[in-house]
Amino acid sequence: MDRRRALTLIGGVGLTGVAGCVGDDGGIDATASAATIPEEQRQGYEADGPEAIEINETIEVSGVSRDVSVSTWSVTYSAPADQTAMFLFSTPNVEALGVSVNPLARLSGADLIVRLLNEGLGRAGEDMAVEGVEQETELTAAVLGEERTIPVFSATLDTGSSGSASGIEGEQNGEVEIRLYLLSITHEEDVLLAVGFHPESVSASDDITSLMESIEHPVEVDAESTTISSSQ
Repeated sequence: MDRRRALTLIGGVGLTGVAGCVGDDGGIDATASAATIPEEQRQGYEADGPEAIEINETIEVSGVSRDVSVSTWSVTYSAPADQTAMFLFSTPNVEALGVSVNPLARLSGADLIVRLLNEGLGRAGEDMAVEGVEQETELTAAVLGEERTIPVFSATLDTGSSGSASGIEGEQNGEVEIRLYLLSITHEEDVLLAVGFHPESVSASDDITSLMESIEHPVEVDAESTTISSSQ
C-alpha cells in the first residue's frame, strides 16, 4: 500500500544520521524480520499470514525530500467461535537522529490502535471501524524474555452492518463494545506491534495475553509458501 506525506525532522541530519539502507538517490529502505506465534502455542487460533506490507512515504531531512520505504510483516490470529482476534506486525525501526521515520512506529496509544486495526481489518476485507478508544487499565506479560506493559482499552466497534445482524455477540444497532490489548516493543532492529480484541461480553483476556507471550522474533519466511522457521 502506498501512503505519502511530508514529515519534517527538526535539526540538521546527514545520511550518517539515518538508520536504514540509503540508496544512491538518497532514499531510505528498510525491511523487518517476521514475527510469529508457533502453531503449538496458538491455543487453536487460526493464522492468516505472514504477509508483507509495503509502506512508502516521503520525508524532509534538512530541507531535502527523501523517500522512505519500509517492508512490514503482518499476521492475523483469530478464533471465530470466540469472536477474538489479534493482529501482529513486525516493522523496521528506521530512525534519523534518534527519531523514528517509520509511520507505524511513530504512533502510540489510541492512534496506534486505530491504525493497526485499520491495517488488519482492511487486509481481512472487513468494513469495520473503531471509535471512542479509552485506556482502562494495564497488564504485564513476559514477551521475548522481558516483562512488558500491555495497556488495555475499551472502544466501540462499528460493524458496518447498517443495523442488520453481523453475528457478533453483544451487537446493538451495528455497534459492539469491545476490549483491546496493545503491545508495542522494540526487539533487535524491529518494532513489534500487536493489538488483540474481543467483545466485552466474551472472556478472552488470558488467551490474548498468552498469545503475546508466545511471540517469536526474528523468524525466516518462505515467500512462496509463507512457511516460517526460527532464525534465533
